[in-house]
Amino acid sequence: MAKSSTLEAPVVAPVTKSPVLAVGFGRGFGGKSTLLSEIAWRAQNQGRSAIVADFDARSKTLADLFPDAMVPPTEELPDVKAAFSKLLNRMTKEKTSAVVDFGGGDRFMLEYGRDLMLVEFCARRGIEPVAIYVLGPEVEDLRHCLSIYEAGYFRPERTILVLNEGVIREGKTVVGAFEQTTKHPGFQKMLAGGAKPMLMTRLPCMDLVKGGRQNFYDAAAGLGDEPLDPVEQFMTESWLEDLEAKRQKLGVADWLP
Repeated sequence: MAKSSTLEAPVVAPVTKSPVLAVGFGRGFGGKSTLLSEIAWRAQNQGRSAIVADFDARSKTLADLFPDAMVPPTEELPDVKAAFSKLLNRMTKEKTSAVVDFGGGDRFMLEYGRDLMLVEFCARRGIEPVAIYVLGPEVEDLRHCLSIYEAGYFRPERTILVLNEGVIREGKTVVGAFEQTTKHPGFQKMLAGGAKPMLMTRLPCMDLVKGGRQNFYDAAAGLGDEPLDPVEQFMTESWLEDLEAKRQKLGVADWLP
């Protein structure tokens, strides 16, 4: 008997959904690219298309995972700005969502914000902007994200704060590791502004899945040239189910592409 899975997209009547601009922010090695790739694969798994754009100058993780990802021709800021404008034009014309990795993103948003009021642009063009901040336990992770949030150039109503358990040092608990972050006045300010906090739990076999450059949803289903063993499949499936359950509980699942 085939087992049921909450990962399977239910068969429902097509629903018109506005294009979503999901932009990820966070310092390097904090798990941002991991989460953004899951979000892009989630859309695919549920029968929706999303453009993947990788503007991270330091690490082209998304571009490596998605061969069709949009990338700027160079790392120079004018080229990145032009590439992002091209993405927005494509989204508007094709009515298609996008998942974007800006790397740090602070300098880009400061510069681009002088050229275009991005949230206002999205409102006029029928695009739903979503800011996704991925935080490790270091206070510098929060300060980096606050620099973008407080600049005000991209502060959509739909904002998600993701605390990543996967980058906590061994021996520390989630509560202990993130206590300084969650009690910080800046974090509380973001919550007061409507940001939704959630914990992304650690996937024990993350290195194995990422090493095989696998779509998380395919990995959970035992697909691919080198399928995971049943134990790792179960771990991956449970990790995805936990993410989705938290999104549903917070009411942010429909915010994503």
